[in-house]
Amino acid sequence: MDRLLTVKQVAALWVVDKQTVYRAIWAGDLPYVDLAPPGAKKARLRIRESAAEQYIESRETRGNAA
Repeated sequence: MDRLLTVKQVAALWVVDKQTVYRAIWAGDLPYVDLAPPGAKKARLRIRESAAEQYIESRETRGNAA
């Protein structure tokens, strides 16, 4: 079973700011699970470790950097 990571943990794994992770989520590119109970005022987002890895693999390119 995949580990569920917080946005902060994914940001640390990717070595980026948390906002970068949120942008991937809100763009629909990074699937997440909201563990907050129905009606909660604050989301409790979690990302499967495999989803975080797949997202990075999908962004990988070869050749010259821009």
